[in-house]
Parts: sequence; structure tokens; C-alpha cells
Amino acid sequence: MKIYNKSNFLLGLFFGLLGIAMLIVGIWQGFDIKGSIIMILCLFFGIGIIIRSLSADMSREDKINELDERNNLVKMKSRSMAFIWSEGICFICLVVCMVGHSVIGEILSVPMTIAFGIMLFAMMLLDLVITIYYNRKM
Repeated sequence: MKIYNKSNFLLGLFFGLLGIAMLIVGIWQGFDIKGSIIMILCLFFGIGIIIRSLSADMSREDKINELDERNNLVKMKSRSMAFIWSEGICFICLVVCMVGHSVIGEILSVPMTIAFGIMLFAMMLLDLVITIYYNRKM
């Protein structure tokens, strides 16, 4: 047997081993509905990816889909919008925590305000650095 797509094979192997580990834990401690559903999904997903990575035709189809320009554009736009939404939600949470501390006087909101502030600062700094990098590169 030849592995045609090694990254997908490793991903399938990871999910397969995760499903097997969840099966062992389920046998050891008992099964619950949520864990059983996740275990079955991990096993089926892992086995399916392993089968696709061992087939030459399916691996070629996967590689063509990875290199397709439209798929890359959709992925790039969706990640960009997810980042923009994450910044917005982080800013809203920061404002809510600041208002919670100043109006209500809740002491627990101070560490949350600091955490959201650090996250928002990191996202904005990352956005700035990446923008400068791509402006110089192009």
C-alpha cells in the first residue's frame, strides 16, 4: 500500500486514534450519548480520510481541490471575515467588561477586561504587521 497524500493520512490517523482512545475511555468509564457520537464521528472521519489518502484517484482529486483558485479565494475571504468578526466581538466584550466594572463595580470583570484588552491588542498588532509585510512584498 502506498500513501499518496501524507498530510491527509496523518490527519486521518490522528482522528482514528482519537476515536479509538475515546472508545477505550468509554469502555473503561461508561458511555454517554455525546461522547459516543463524537467517538463515532472521529472513527468514521478518520477512516474515510485514511481511505482517501491511500487511493491514487481520490488523492489526486483532493490535491486538485486544494490548488483550485476559487477554493483558495473562498478560504481567504472567509478567514478574513472571521478575523474581522473576532476583532469586533473581542472589542464588544472589552467594552462590556469595562462598563461592568465601572457601573456595577464587579471585581471579576477587571481580569476579563485585561484579557480582552490583550487579545484585542494582539489581533490589531498582528493585522498591522501582516499588512506592512504584504505591502512591502508586493
